[in-house]
Amino acid sequence: ALIANKKYEEALKIIKKDNPFASVLARVCHHPCEYKCKASEGGDAIAIKDLKRFVTDYGLKNNFHIKSEPAEKNKESKVAIIGSGPSGLTCGFYLAQKGYEVTVFEKESEIGGMLTLGIPEYRLPRNILETDINYIKSSGLDIKTNSALGKDFTLDDLHNQGYKAIYIATGAHQSLKLDIPGEDIEGVFPGMKVLSSLNLGKDIEIGKRVGIIGGGNTAVDAARRVLRAEISESVAMIDAARSALRTTKPEEVTIFYRRTMTEIPAYKEEVEGSLNEGIKIEFLTAPKKIIAEKGKLKACEFIRMKMGELDKSGRRRPIPIKGSEFTVKLDTLIISISESPDISFLKKEGLKFSKWNTIIVDPETFQTNKQGVFAGGDLVTGPNTVVDAVAAGKITALSINQYLSGKDIKREYKITRPSKYIEPLELSDDEIDELMSAKRPVMPCLSSEKRKYNLLEVEQGLTEKQAIKEAKRCLRCELETRDGKNFIEKIKEKQEV
Repeated sequence: ALIANKKYEEALKIIKKDNPFASVLARVCHHPCEYKCKASEGGDAIAIKDLKRFVTDYGLKNNFHIKSEPAEKNKESKVAIIGSGPSGLTCGFYLAQKGYEVTVFEKESEIGGMLTLGIPEYRLPRNILETDINYIKSSGLDIKTNSALGKDFTLDDLHNQGYKAIYIATGAHQSLKLDIPGEDIEGVFPGMKVLSSLNLGKDIEIGKRVGIIGGGNTAVDAARRVLRAEISESVAMIDAARSALRTTKPEEVTIFYRRTMTEIPAYKEEVEGSLNEGIKIEFLTAPKKIIAEKGKLKACEFIRMKMGELDKSGRRRPIPIKGSEFTVKLDTLIISISESPDISFLKKEGLKFSKWNTIIVDPETFQTNKQGVFAGGDLVTGPNTVVDAVAAGKITALSINQYLSGKDIKREYKITRPSKYIEPLELSDDEIDELMSAKRPVMPCLSSEKRKYNLLEVEQGLTEKQAIKEAKRCLRCELETRDGKNFIEKIKEKQEV
């Protein structure tokens, strides 16, 4: 509504109030909000993510210096956050806003977690990430890098230093293995090592013929857990392929996936982007063994698959076709079949873990079994989306505030109403006719040739004209919370006529 009224700075303030990672999520969110959009019932959902991107980009270009005013600190209420990824920083941000003295401990030399290590710059430019991190820093929290739990300090150390509550949000950065012969030879890399090395500018040898292996985590039983693991895995798989292509070294990059195009859970735009860039995808293909020559990767043997009966995830299970083996010559093989949390440094801390190496918490409050210790993000769910990690950090901040205030720690569920009323635009009949037939705008992108061998951002953002038109297409569902006619009723009347 504010975009439609060209009140961009006000729109940015509203977005940032409930989302400290506004600029980041405007680029990498899987936009589940759009699946709930009423406009999709009769056409295309409103491009909510793209509109937020327009606003955050507009604010950056026009120097909207929006900061979080730090509250006066209560030195008696110290909180430690372990991990500077989206979940940890979000939790620290909201606690610092309430006056808690917050310190974030990060084992790496750079902050940002998976946002820095795992997402390529062509999807999330570093200046965009820095914009959100600087906004979070303005809340007054302190960040200490090169500080690792289990190496530089323990949970007991933090308690002894006066920290009244601790939030562990160290993510899931450990690549899973295939468990096939030859996996540890030279030329075979875990997907996270490739992405983090390329993102941090570290040397990694990428050959001319690159293969990326991505598939389901068959060790996971629960359907939801499989789906989450494969969402994370398949996106990482696509990122690894597109990042490898941008090293300018490979002549051929091929993704090998054990299911079909229908089942691949990577975001549609990411799959299309990789195909447009010349990356090949071999479907219904699974690795069988890795072949070495003089200790180095020479090739990989694959087997063809066919789709069988439905498995516990609700999808048809891939079944090997006997006698269909074939060999592909490769110089580099990247294994990206999902990640899991590294809990080796937590084993002596008295916490409870699941069979998936995730910390067990109260799903409502994110409390662990240890007094004053909370955990969230991928460390609890396994590989998941950025927006879910941010949500976990925000919920945990509320739980910690209740804990330190001596209140019962519980989630409150109540009907929420819009925080601001914005008068609907008066639209002419011609404008309504135009909007009723309008389509969701197509995100402008760099051509495949211009983006192939560099880290330039692929998606370019909506123009102001596109954004205003799309914002006007919104049905303004929140107006149903007030008496009187709204845009929805106007359209119904128009349709009846």
